[in-house]
Amino acid sequence: MILPHALKPDDLIGIVAPSSPVSRERLAAGVHLLEHWGFRTRLMPSTATGHGYLAGESDTARAQDLIECFADPDVAGIICVRGGYGALRLLPLLDWEVIRANPKLFCGYSDITALHLSIRRETGLVTFHGPMAFRQGDEQQLEPWTAARWYAALTSRTPLGRIASPPEGPRVTTVRGGRATGPLVGGNLTVVAALCGTRWQADARDGILFLEDTNESPYRVDRMLTQLVMAGVLEGARGVIFGDSPDCDAAPDDPRSFPLTAILEDRLGALGIPIVYGFPCGHTPFRATLPLGVRATLDADACTLDLLDPACVA
Repeated sequence: MILPHALKPDDLIGIVAPSSPVSRERLAAGVHLLEHWGFRTRLMPSTATGHGYLAGESDTARAQDLIECFADPDVAGIICVRGGYGALRLLPLLDWEVIRANPKLFCGYSDITALHLSIRRETGLVTFHGPMAFRQGDEQQLEPWTAARWYAALTSRTPLGRIASPPEGPRVTTVRGGRATGPLVGGNLTVVAALCGTRWQADARDGILFLEDTNESPYRVDRMLTQLVMAGVLEGARGVIFGDSPDCDAAPDDPRSFPLTAILEDRLGALGIPIVYGFPCGHTPFRATLPLGVRATLDADACTLDLLDPACVA
């Protein structure tokens, strides 16, 4: 496991667009927050261009932006603009030796899961599943709870400690009780499923697998969980966290569907490990920043997650 350096005031953050395009106007709010915290920012070229559903001029251009940020000694951290789709296409184009030789803080979620899983597999670098420079949906600003946890993750040199949903946050449900300890692995369910059968397939052995998604029907969640089980992703997993994904849940008046908690019990209950649903992470206003690769303890009865080790060094 390789830890990145924590960010400090006046550090330069590279803003990259590995996936879908974004307007400069909507990006401005996220950049303003980072600069308000005392960081400097550099918008890489692919944040300003796009074609169709992809940012940048090409896959090669988006991959080059990312590698340039890792290679540039002036860049202290890298934050993605947004998810959407496109990061998966970059994996064969990345220079893993450059990333391995220049470990830096890297943060994003959703489609960025493809980069989290591949960077972890190829280099051992701890990366952060957390907020991005672009606001999701109609967000004008981050929830204060989300912003505070994001800033702490970017700057802390000590363990990030306990994560529990705040009183105004989502209600976390125990699907199967118990406690489990292991490194965090996972991210967006659709992307984790898409990487099955590739060299970057997720491996949750001895770890805690966390998943989340948005705008997926319950039967599609069922199908993807079934795929993960059949592909061996969950072999030896010690616990499962499913993030708050209300727009993936069954409509209350739909007799032809199942709630996500029932799907999790049906598809994963036989594993006999702790499982929770509704954790504050992913496509939800309450987005905890989770360091992937760091040891954590899931208490499924109390619906808490304790991050046990530092995710960054000084």
